[in-house]
Amino acid sequence: MRIGILCAAAVAAAVLPAAAQDADSEDATTGVTLSSGLDFSSGKYGAGQTTDILMSLTDITLQRGDFRFSGSLPYLDIKGPDSVIAGSNGVPVAIRRGVSAIRTKRSGWGDLNLAATWSVPSEDIDDFQVDLTGRVKVATANAEKGLSSGENDFDFSVDVAREIGIWTPFVNFGYRVPGRPSAYSLVSAPSFSVGTTLQIGDQLVGQAAYEFDGTISNTLADSQQLLASLSWLCTDKLTVTTYVTRGVSAGAAQVGTGLLVSWKFR
Repeated sequence: MRIGILCAAAVAAAVLPAAAQDADSEDATTGVTLSSGLDFSSGKYGAGQTTDILMSLTDITLQRGDFRFSGSLPYLDIKGPDSVIAGSNGVPVAIRRGVSAIRTKRSGWGDLNLAATWSVPSEDIDDFQVDLTGRVKVATANAEKGLSSGENDFDFSVDVAREIGIWTPFVNFGYRVPGRPSAYSLVSAPSFSVGTTLQIGDQLVGQAAYEFDGTISNTLADSQQLLASLSWLCTDKLTVTTYVTRGVSAGAAQVGTGLLVSWKFR
């Protein structure tokens, strides 16, 4: 679910007043945004020892009309049992049986994530905001170090939101289809989140959400967590987002926090 954090700045920019954007009609539908930040999470994920993950993430997004294309590549620093397999976004996706449970430190580039989103024209759906997204995780990370499953994954999701005054309730449905590693078994699983954004001021947007991420491994439990974020539109091009998470299930990180800075080039 951490990849979804990259959308927080874009969500904030969308719900803030148009006057704050200071852009003409062409700029409003065409642009390039670079996002970079740090994410820290810590939890046992049903294992005997704690796994701490520090992730630096860089994402570039191209917006063209109703279409959005993005690519992101994380760098992971993990302190935890060798048996824990990290996913493309740093969150463990499996625990390898028969592998050392000694707590060690390992680091390296994670998997490459590519995504394409189509925003359904709101005038066609009674002013609802509907995004259809397809995402592929390309297995570019070192699987032997536990930084990847070593297989490509696919993800499909639908986001639905509607602005009601200063509130924008939203819901997300997703489905993940992982690759098939030879050493252990992974299965497809759904994801779900529900929450709302709140326009606190002309340049400030808050967000609160509940997130469910079905496990794709029989060695981990489902992940359930609560998320709160705050986005500040510093200028019409610069947005800063900070967030905290709290796990409410064994398969989730116990705590998490992060900071994301996004710069819109045009």
